[in-house]
Amino acid sequence: MNVSGYNIDPNANLQRADLRGTDLQRADLRGANLQRTDLRGANLQYANLCDANLQYADLQRANLRDANLYDANLQYANLQYANLYDANLQYADLRGADLHGTDLQYADLRGAHVADTCLDPDNKPNANVTGFRHRKDTRYVIGYRTRKAGHIDMYRNGRTYNADWFSTAGTTCHPGLYIWPTRGDAVNWSGYSAELIRVSVRVKDIHRAGNKWRCREFMVLGKA
Repeated sequence: MNVSGYNIDPNANLQRADLRGTDLQRADLRGANLQRTDLRGANLQYANLCDANLQYADLQRANLRDANLYDANLQYANLQYANLYDANLQYADLRGADLHGTDLQYADLRGAHVADTCLDPDNKPNANVTGFRHRKDTRYVIGYRTRKAGHIDMYRNGRTYNADWFSTAGTTCHPGLYIWPTRGDAVNWSGYSAELIRVSVRVKDIHRAGNKWRCREFMVLGKA
C-alpha cells in the first residue's frame, strides 16, 4: 500500500499494510492501527505516532528521528537499525522489541516499559574490562572520560552518578555512561581541549559494545 503524498486521518487502520520505504515525514498518525505493518526503511521523521499501535510492526532501518511515540504500543516491534535519535518514547510500551543496532541517542525514555529488551534493568552487562586498570579492590577498575557531558553540566569530584537508562546490546549508540580504559583512549575520543576525569567503576556494571565501553554507575575520583 502506498500512501505517500496523502493525508492520513488520526486513528486510521493501516494494519498489515505494506508501507516499505514510504515517505511519511511529519505524518499525523495519532492512534493509528499499524499492527504488523511493514514499515521497513520508511521515513517517519517528525511523525506524530502518539498512542499508535505498532505491535509486531517491522520498522527495520526506518527513520524515526524526532518522531513522537508518546504512549505508543511497540511491543515486539522490529526496530533493528532504526533511527530513533531524539525521539519521544515517553511511556511507550517497548516490551519484547528488538532494538539491535537502533540509534537511541537522546531518545526520551521516561516511563517507557522495557522488559525483555536490551534496556531491561535485570540484564547483566558483559563485564568486559579489557585494557582497564584494576583498583586494589579488584571488583573495581579505573576509567576515564570527559568532565562535561551532554545531559549534565559537569561531573563533580567525589560524587556518584547513575545512568538514567542502560543497554546491554552490542550497539555503540545506546544509553549508558561512557568511559574509556586509558587516558589516551579518552583523549583520542574527545580531543585534547576537553577536561578529563578519572572514575571508579564496578566491573559488573561495565558493558563493552564494539570499541566503546559504557557503565551503569561511576564515582568521580578527580581530574585525570
